[in-house]
Amino acid sequence: DIDGVVLALGCQGMQSVVSGSPDLARLPVFSQAASLKGIDVISVRLWFDRRVETRSPANVFSRFESLRGAGGTFFMLDQFQAGNTGLWGDDIKNDDMGSVVACDFYNAGGLMSLSEEDIAKILTDELLPSSVSKFADAKLVDSWVGKYGGVVSWFSPGSFTRRPPLEGAGNDILPNVKCAGDWVRMGEREHGAKGLCQERAFVSGFEAANSLMRVSADGFKEHEVLPVREDEWQFKLGVEINREVMKFLPRFWTR
Repeated sequence: DIDGVVLALGCQGMQSVVSGSPDLARLPVFSQAASLKGIDVISVRLWFDRRVETRSPANVFSRFESLRGAGGTFFMLDQFQAGNTGLWGDDIKNDDMGSVVACDFYNAGGLMSLSEEDIAKILTDELLPSSVSKFADAKLVDSWVGKYGGVVSWFSPGSFTRRPPLEGAGNDILPNVKCAGDWVRMGEREHGAKGLCQERAFVSGFEAANSLMRVSADGFKEHEVLPVREDEWQFKLGVEINREVMKFLPRFWTR
């Protein structure tokens, strides 16, 4: 027996749960959430024979034809986790450790049919050397490729009202089932990280747990969710100027 559940699911997980639960399927909140689709993502890890220095450990691929319509990022794990021998394994000497790069492709439908070798080759022969020229001198030692079809939240136009609320069907209907994930509607508990998928999913998990405990336990201590820092003054000024300008300038690009 359980007192409550947090559905920390993406679109495919929600589809699976709702299709197997007639009771949940009868509730529009869950049946609508189960109707949403996701986008394809490919995750790649690359191990090189030497260190490659970059200006930033977090980087973005954009407008490369070889992306085939996808968006891409690459992160220098050896810079983020300097001194972490686990990136290579305990049996590798420190002198033999080169850069370890994590690459992700989003909306990757045009790349999903490629072999793992071809995907790694696109990175090592085209994308990475074009972004940081020193990658042309680095030799690939090992690679790993994971393909995940339709698993990442797709924030498509018109999908907002179908995304699951943090409170699920609501305390008056189903108080012991909450939802968490980057796609949930958090209502009055909305957080400043709403544009950041991983961070928002993390925060929503705490908020869902707090909400569940409020209706199922007495005297519990709510987990504190730290707010993001305030925007800098120049950003606030830019937003205000843009708001005033948009009062007079027609939004022709949205028609």
